[in-house]
Amino acid sequence: MCFDLAWPADMDALLDAPETQRRHDLDGYMPYWAQPWPSSVLLAEAVLAGEPGAGRSAIEIGCGIGLASLAALRMGWVVTASDYDEEALLYAMLNARTNGLRFAGVKSIDYREPLAEPAYDCVLASGLLYEQRCCEPVARWVASALRPGGFALLSDPNRTAAESFVGHAAAVGLRLEVRSVESKAPAGLLHRGRIWRATKAG
Repeated sequence: MCFDLAWPADMDALLDAPETQRRHDLDGYMPYWAQPWPSSVLLAEAVLAGEPGAGRSAIEIGCGIGLASLAALRMGWVVTASDYDEEALLYAMLNARTNGLRFAGVKSIDYREPLAEPAYDCVLASGLLYEQRCCEPVARWVASALRPGGFALLSDPNRTAAESFVGHAAAVGLRLEVRSVESKAPAGLLHRGRIWRATKAG
């Protein structure tokens, strides 16, 4: 299955932009959302090969340009796309429209701030476990967002930093399964990584 995607044409210009520099100095911000990373391809393929949504609710955190969210829409999930960056959400909405799809909503979400109560049957996240400091807040957010019986799918390109996700997930009551995956999309380039499936213990 193919998607027609748009993203910023000049990554260097985005990195050099004064607003990017200001936000980086304030909070370590980097515009990682502005390109389709291999881990988003791995997650999108896992979603497309997975169970149908059948009208259940899903949210992608750190959606970037929205690839995994589009895959979930195609599989019948009612999807909310979310990102810390408002510009990322604009591209995600553009890509949904271009592919004849529609989100249930878009939200600006900082995954360092857990939800007050569970709201989703499925949580999706690609490439967020890129530093050890990210693993604990991602685990907490997933645990806060999942309804009983729900699950999360997270992808990473075999980064060593992601290993600490295991302990943080257990600490917040998540049960993990992990499997190795690979993809030759796009353009026939081989990408390897992992899909983490998280469910609430008990």
